[in-house]
Amino acid sequence: MRHALGIAAGLALIAAALSPLPQAQASCVSVTRKCQAQPLIDIKVAARATSPAAPNGQVSYTLDYSMTLTPSFAPYWGTFWVGGRFPAGRGPTRAVLLDAAGKRVAVLRCREHSDGVWCAAGSHIPNRGRVVLTARTGGKGVTRLGFDSFEELDRKESERRFSRREARARFCNHRFTATVTTTRDS
Repeated sequence: MRHALGIAAGLALIAAALSPLPQAQASCVSVTRKCQAQPLIDIKVAARATSPAAPNGQVSYTLDYSMTLTPSFAPYWGTFWVGGRFPAGRGPTRAVLLDAAGKRVAVLRCREHSDGVWCAAGSHIPNRGRVVLTARTGGKGVTRLGFDSFEELDRKESERRFSRREARARFCNHRFTATVTTTRDS
């Protein structure tokens, strides 16, 4: 009887491992490298902005996020970037990363890249939290903000800091975004 239960439990584990992973909300955005599978992590993003924008054109964008790992037996080795495309003006130069309790975890440096303004968040960020970015924009604008996750790294690669260009060329890139529209009072 014990052997039959052991075999049944083993077959159930094998069936769970071979079943298709649930569809995540992101898509592969790698240009030079094609992603072979669905993302190993799902990031739900909700974005909001101060509206209307302050007279000096400064807008604070807040991203609330929650990460869920897809069922897998392997550890997750990846790296994250937060940011996006901002309306005309000056994008943020830094972002503040907060945990779920509102405690500041890190201040991230941001830079202009070919696909927007992105801040390197590294490989170790809380599963739930908030990111606050402040930018100067001119008038009404639509902003697409979110996370880029670079997957298929090994442990050694996840500890190394790759440039955004190098990470996009070498690893699978999934993007999780939300859209915010801002207006400016005249």
